[in-house]
Amino acid sequence: MKKITLRSLVSLMLALLLAFSAVSVAAFAADVTVVKSPKTTFYQGIDWSYDKSGKISFIGGVDLSGTSLSYKGKTVEYDASGAWPNMYSKPASGSWVAGDNTMHIFCDSFGSKVYASVTIKLIEADSIIVLTPPKKTLLHEGTDWKMSGIGDVEFTEFDMTGIRLKVFYKDGTVKQISYPENKLIGWAVSQDIDYLEPGHAVLYATFAGKRAPFPVIFLAKGASILGDVNNDKKVDSGDALMILQYSVSKLTLNNAQLAQADVTKEGNVDSTDALTILQFVVGKRLTF
Repeated sequence: MKKITLRSLVSLMLALLLAFSAVSVAAFAADVTVVKSPKTTFYQGIDWSYDKSGKISFIGGVDLSGTSLSYKGKTVEYDASGAWPNMYSKPASGSWVAGDNTMHIFCDSFGSKVYASVTIKLIEADSIIVLTPPKKTLLHEGTDWKMSGIGDVEFTEFDMTGIRLKVFYKDGTVKQISYPENKLIGWAVSQDIDYLEPGHAVLYATFAGKRAPFPVIFLAKGASILGDVNNDKKVDSGDALMILQYSVSKLTLNNAQLAQADVTKEGNVDSTDALTILQFVVGKRLTF
């Protein structure tokens, strides 16, 4: 008969102890039932986000409001009125991932070893579009930006207040968000250029790793705005109307106005310039 050493006996006892502990915890977990489930679908940029290391974290924590759990005949509802909530959650896998997750919900009233399991979904954003640009898109030299030593636009801040985005998610859900209600909306310059020139330009809204363009105008001191025929410091349908009236000889434009009206840069002013301005006004084009 094989001799049982002290070391092998200790190893056997540890293995049995671990197995018993696993069974016990599983039994505890199985005894906890969900009476009322919490929110189970969470959207990137609204409920959660990736940090710089690529790890997912919830914005403000996992929302467990409305949850009710039952254990050994005792039912407890989620309560956040005290110093801290009476329930908390952890991912079963140790970290959150995009897609399906098993979430363990622990309740202080039941002890630290018992939990309920709920399947939740973390949905990634697929694309975004700008519904409404920021309120301030006419940017003045000396106030909003300055000219660099090589003659291009130099600035480090941009006010995103008023921008509205439509966010398309991978599960087919579409949501609208705005700034500053959602401060994860950011901005960036084009990835394809090294510098911005004064005049009409394009910036990009950024959200949940996606980008969408919107137009801005960097107005240099003493400069006029291309497309601003009536000189009211904006480009709108009124400018297009003036060009149409000019094209049918119902209105006369001076040389400065003609220079501003020639948005197609073809050397003449006609209905094509008016159409181009209208496309800009309704967002079908971003610049001239």
